[in-house]
Amino acid sequence: MIARHGPQLPPPWDKLTLLSLAESASTTAPARIFLRDCPHRESWNGVEPRTLSYDGYFKAAHFLAAQLKTLGVEAGNRVLLLLPNTVEIPIAILACHFLGAVPAIVPVDERVDALRAAAERCGAAAILTTARVGDIALGDKARQVAAKVLSIRCVGGFGFDLPDGIVSLEGWSEEDVVELPERDRHQSDAGLITFHREAGGLCAMLRSDGQMVAEALALSSVVRLDGRRGLISLMQPGSAVSVAAGLVLPLHAVASVRLIGPYDTGAITKALSDEPTAFLYAPDHFAAQLTPETFGPGKLKNIAGLIALAHAERPDAQILPPGSITSTLAINFGEHGLMTILQWPRDGQLALPSTYMHPMESVLPPDTAMLTFTENEGSVGWSGFGAATVTRREDAEKSGRAA
Repeated sequence: MIARHGPQLPPPWDKLTLLSLAESASTTAPARIFLRDCPHRESWNGVEPRTLSYDGYFKAAHFLAAQLKTLGVEAGNRVLLLLPNTVEIPIAILACHFLGAVPAIVPVDERVDALRAAAERCGAAAILTTARVGDIALGDKARQVAAKVLSIRCVGGFGFDLPDGIVSLEGWSEEDVVELPERDRHQSDAGLITFHREAGGLCAMLRSDGQMVAEALALSSVVRLDGRRGLISLMQPGSAVSVAAGLVLPLHAVASVRLIGPYDTGAITKALSDEPTAFLYAPDHFAAQLTPETFGPGKLKNIAGLIALAHAERPDAQILPPGSITSTLAINFGEHGLMTILQWPRDGQLALPSTYMHPMESVLPPDTAMLTFTENEGSVGWSGFGAATVTRREDAEKSGRAA
């Protein structure tokens, strides 16, 4: 049984789910390129770069869902995704939605004890990973976590040279997988789990499908992605914003996405040369260091926009130091939910109000705030449509028994 989670958006937004966006894009623009791997992927991951059309992406996610079903993953299960910024991360997220499972993403550079805590908090039944990212042995990390968390039943791996005990997801045929039943997706279905440290512990932050779409629509109000202007993404998986900005929004806009490895300056320079009008998504600490000369003369001259994605848990937090690229937007994003969208100030000074008008406010039901917070004894409480639900270990155990 899949528990419903939270309200839905009003019509016509209520028809939008990650699965419906992917299906629509694969139908209207099947041959359009959706995802391009980092051109240097083989050097840091041992796998040749992949390029997927919208139709190819949809079919790859459906097939992976059938693989997961064959390996014993069921609807309602949590699947821990320990993957770098490659095409497999959006494939895995959509595959979970096909199956009715819930993807839970974690940063690849987390220590094993933190990954173990994340797996326990969400009650993970499976892990999807790859052998390595540079010097980080992801496959070994995944195997250690699986050995310590009793709820994990299988570990699947993309690529080659996987450690013993990890099931390779390469080379499967249609005859190797069980039939995947059709399943309706609802906006109130559990859509994504991320993790956040709070009060000395690790919390699992659960978003519904509708909340994921709402955050992407909020971004679309200022980021004009379309079939002509694509996205260059440096956002490494591990946060809700990496999914809202790097997957849901491009699916909604039917835009192309170029994925870049761990701050690979050479790959970024090439991507900017190939697509000089693309948007560049980057974490705030990276974007704050950029100058127009960073990638060579003229490389950022004609770029459509530079989007800095900043994590801040309090409204008075510093977003970015002064920057020299005036086309930048700073998006204040926490795992609790998207708070606001701000223009990067020329002097680096921000005076943020205590409450925010969210771009989705105008389409929500009456008296429904997108995201609000209250302070009680030094702690911040979050509420509204866009507020993620905190899932603790005991909640995951109860959910696992119910499923």
